[in-house]
Amino acid sequence: MSLNKGYFIIGTDTGIGKTYVSTLLYQGVKKVNGGYYKPIQSGAFEMLGKLVSPDVEFLCEYNKIPYDTDMTTYLLRAEVSPHLAAELDNVEVKPDKIKKHWEKLNKKYDTLIVEGAGGLFVPIVRGKYYMYDLVKMLDIPVIIVTGNRVGSINHTMLTVNALQNMGIKIQGFIFNTVERSYDRTGYEEDNRNIIMQMSGIENHLLLKYGQETIDQMDLLKFLKGDAK
Repeated sequence: MSLNKGYFIIGTDTGIGKTYVSTLLYQGVKKVNGGYYKPIQSGAFEMLGKLVSPDVEFLCEYNKIPYDTDMTTYLLRAEVSPHLAAELDNVEVKPDKIKKHWEKLNKKYDTLIVEGAGGLFVPIVRGKYYMYDLVKMLDIPVIIVTGNRVGSINHTMLTVNALQNMGIKIQGFIFNTVERSYDRTGYEEDNRNIIMQMSGIENHLLLKYGQETIDQMDLLKFLKGDAK
């Protein structure tokens, strides 16, 4: 089975590590002509008279490649929800512009890691367009990034149920260990098992705290798995 044309990275919570996870995913897919795309970035900062995406900057520095302006469509200054950041910058976000950029990148790369901004219900255009609308427009499966910690079951299953109710396919889970901890009681493993059992989705990757790379074989197996 071949790689999908793209994978949309959604987090269950703020600070769950979407950019870190996307960076490790890109590290692997770039070996098979894969790319990265961040359609909309809030919290951009100015450098030498130009706006810079902190997420793209991190990804490029980590992978030791030059900063690539083609990885983003909209750069917004305020570190808030995209809809508000766009309003504060007096920028009209046009989904068609994102789609055209996506199609251009799709011709260049065999697959794309598409990083969302926040979670599934984050507004992009106030009262009109949400992150889930963007996922539907691109028509690619979602990778859910969730915390490998206590409290992740409810957040994760709410995201799973929302995606399933919308008819959006889920590629799998990436359980990101965001806290330095020792799994002495087995609760983290039990959390993962409960989530996979409840969702009916077993395809997953587990990232240890501070993990610097994903095994290439494990990554390709995960990305080539059947989306549900």
